[in-house]
Amino acid sequence: MIDKFGRRLTYLRVSLIDRCNLRCFYCMPHGLQNPFHEDELLNMDETAQIISIFAELGINKVRLTGGEPLLKKGVPGLIRCIKNFPGIREVVMTTNGVLLERYAQDLKNAGLDRINVSLDTLDRETFKRIAGADKLSDVLDGIEAARRAGIEPLKINTVLMKGYNDKEIMELVEFAIERSYQIRFIEWMPTAGEIHSVRESRYLSSEVAKQLIEEKYHLTPDDSTPHAPARSFYIEGTRSRVGFISPLSNAFCSMCNRLRLKANGMMKTCLHGQEDLNIKSLLRQRFPREDIKKKIVSTVFDRPEEHFLNNPAIPHNDFVMTAVGG
Repeated sequence: MIDKFGRRLTYLRVSLIDRCNLRCFYCMPHGLQNPFHEDELLNMDETAQIISIFAELGINKVRLTGGEPLLKKGVPGLIRCIKNFPGIREVVMTTNGVLLERYAQDLKNAGLDRINVSLDTLDRETFKRIAGADKLSDVLDGIEAARRAGIEPLKINTVLMKGYNDKEIMELVEFAIERSYQIRFIEWMPTAGEIHSVRESRYLSSEVAKQLIEEKYHLTPDDSTPHAPARSFYIEGTRSRVGFISPLSNAFCSMCNRLRLKANGMMKTCLHGQEDLNIKSLLRQRFPREDIKKKIVSTVFDRPEEHFLNNPAIPHNDFVMTAVGG
């Protein structure tokens, strides 16, 4: 699949569920309701069918996300299924890590290739402030379980937040280096309209983190994944890499090769764009498989050139991260 700007789409991010067992204030704080009723969500068979269609259209990498994907029953079985689709080269997952200790070995046995774990802080009290739950030890135990199970490389995702974890940047880097993990720092971005986070009070440029790390370590550019949203660097003298995802200060739209399938079966061709195609409806109405493919291809061709995060004239009201997939 190629869009009208010549970008080839090879990567599908799939939100399995809109529920989460944390309440991070930048994503799904207390008071923000789950956007979908249970019967609106794709079941596992429907999810597998849709992924198989995308595989036939040239998708070769699938990331399972949420909400928290491990809250969905049957994830290891879905991974086994996806791994058998012709053309799929990689199945990966993003998780908050709370349930990872319980499932790490099953995920590895099912064929999961890599895993990203969200970890914004190493301080218990700060974790409780951010996530609304005292679950830091569960996350750390989950990360260790994934390491023991042999799911590697293991990647840590850290959202940069002024006034919360901006003093922990080097501590998180050292945590990753000591364990040979990769780490990525992600700029805070506005999500749902119900989340009253003011950009000026939360936003911290990833460049600040990069400059701080460079005071101690030499960073060498890693150009092995040119379509990735992160600017990645080898940390000289270590086995770790650090990445910086900068949707606000350094948009990566021109290289974007990904599509998103929401937990309710809606396809989005841009993370911060509008919903583009209701694939669940087509599936449940028993549209012929080839007709569904044609609609996907046509919709993908017309995807926008770039996101609208930096355009204040466009309200950001059609975006709940747990439904879209992190």
